Amino acid sequence: MQKDTLTGKMTQGDWAAHVAETEIIVAMRFSYWGKSGWQSASSKDRDLLFATDRLLLRLSLLQSLALPSLAAQTDQRFHLHVLTSWGLPSWAKAALREALEDALAPGQFTVDPRRWSLAASQYRNYLKDRHGNSRTLQVVLDDDDGLSTDFLATLRAEMAGMDPPESINAVRFMSHSQGYGLDVTDLESSAIELYPLRSRFINLGLALSSQAGGINIYGIAHQRTPLLHPNKVSKDRPMWVRTIHERNDSRAKVRNGWTPVPEWRQNPDIAARFPWLLQL
Repeated sequence: MQKDTLTGKMTQGDWAAHVAETEIIVAMRFSYWGKSGWQSASSKDRDLLFATDRLLLRLSLLQSLALPSLAAQTDQRFHLHVLTSWGLPSWAKAALREALEDALAPGQFTVDPRRWSLAASQYRNYLKDRHGNSRTLQVVLDDDDGLSTDFLATLRAEMAGMDPPESINAVRFMSHSQGYGLDVTDLESSAIELYPLRSRFINLGLALSSQAGGINIYGIAHQRTPLLHPNKVSKDRPMWVRTIHERNDSRAKVRNGWTPVPEWRQNPDIAARFPWLLQL
């Protein structure tokens, strides 16, 4: 377990070495009953949150999108932290753990059931337990979204190229602004559409470097907070997939003017960097 404390300003070489060696924490919530940035009705109603049909859908999307995308990462130096509810039905807890064990290596994930609280506070406690006073590298991945196979490797390279933090409390943000919207409202494969999306600081494409006990990925306004700190925005290529379905935890929906990617299943870049999409 990393216990080093970063004090003062590092050289560029020290910073690049730190980023290269640091375990990336992938933060995920699975039906966590607590306060966070959710917008859906289920975030305010425990019965809706734990409804069997909702949990079955979330488990299906987790197994089809998020977990395959992590298993396919070219950079496997990550740890998935799954914040879930203490009161999650026992069958769902067992199914969640089984899905994680099937997809990831032993020791590569933590299932962390917690009682009602602020998600950011619970996550901060976990980070401090795992990393002490050290600097962390964090990204967030919803249980129904996915990442390109080179997402974590590219994030690490881009973050290493930023100016080193000037103090222990300094924060750095890195954003991948381009991705896809995947409409799975109708799960018939012929009806699944993929749309190019762009958002400067979308939560899904955002990463930060900060001290374990400081600001974390759940405790920010993702469209505003990065503007208050040194940040870098990559616009090179699509790096993530955001799903659109009837039980989204946010306000995501297909909008007028969106143009689907034609014959996306035959797209060589999608096949190479989002291979799990072709299994839908």
